[in-house]
Amino acid sequence: MQITDSNSLNGMLAAQAQVTQTASNLAQVANITGDPATQEVTADFINSIVNQIPQVIAYEANAQGIVTQQQVVDSLLDIKA
Repeated sequence: MQITDSNSLNGMLAAQAQVTQTASNLAQVANITGDPATQEVTADFINSIVNQIPQVIAYEANAQGIVTQQQVVDSLLDIKA
């Protein structure tokens, strides 16, 4: 029996979309600045990196929620059996 928590799954998908958007923003900043030898760290670049931290934490937390839910279901099935 496999049960998934749609809230956790939706949270993971939302976090993934945000990380993808942030990665796209980082790529755009890198492409605009051009030569790596003359690149400067801009506020946009720093903000994009910092904004990824809570997105990654949210993804991991939602994944752990799914794991925990599955463990509870497995335990209940063991008790019933």
